Amino acid sequence: MQKQDKVYEVINPNVQNSLILTCEHASAIIPEQYKNLGLLPHKLDTHIARDKGCKELTEALAHKIGCTAFIAGYSRLFIDYNRRENEASLIVEESDKVLIPGNQNLSDKERKYRIENFHRPYYEAIRKKIADLQSKGITPKIFSIHGFTPQLKGGTYRPWNAGILYVKPNNFAEKLLKGLQSHKELKVDANVPYDMRQYNTGAAAICGEDIGLENAVIEIKDTEFDDIQKGVTKWSDLLIKILD
Repeated sequence: MQKQDKVYEVINPNVQNSLILTCEHASAIIPEQYKNLGLLPHKLDTHIARDKGCKELTEALAHKIGCTAFIAGYSRLFIDYNRRENEASLIVEESDKVLIPGNQNLSDKERKYRIENFHRPYYEAIRKKIADLQSKGITPKIFSIHGFTPQLKGGTYRPWNAGILYVKPNNFAEKLLKGLQSHKELKVDANVPYDMRQYNTGAAAICGEDIGLENAVIEIKDTEFDDIQKGVTKWSDLLIKILD
């Protein structure tokens, strides 16, 4: 398993493009001292630990567009960067029928430690970038890159290639949705496979919706990245044409 010690990474931190990309489920890495949270290593190579291909897609978009991107450094199983601090699912005891031993009966002290040292710095960095752009008269847009598994254990099959998620309709989300739906070979709908209007969480909501900035989340079926490079090329080409 790859090792690293970055709470998050930033691509193009100093550019003044209004678009800010975020990728909260980029990594399957668990801090070394937590011994994979008691999981066998192969479990960290599945959808419960990270969104396949989304880190690579975010990196490609940031470099091709020339915008800032924030990429979370640790697995959603350790702490879910795509949740609010007060949500129970910020640190899960179980994910898709898999028990997470290292998260069982977590103490308030440990929960606070993970929030203060991993989750909060990520959001502070995004907010700082937003404030910097606003100070220059630039109104940011927040675009979060995510993926979903075609079928959870015991769940129904999810037929979409992708979904565009938002809490309230906004021009940016609508542009993305219509742009992708113009490709008739793709099945793309609004607020699938998750409904942001119900959950109202994650970076697009916290750093976008909460402060009145246009925002959207894209959820891409992870089988689109069975071949990572082909998937990144396909989806970066599709998205760049819309975003430009």
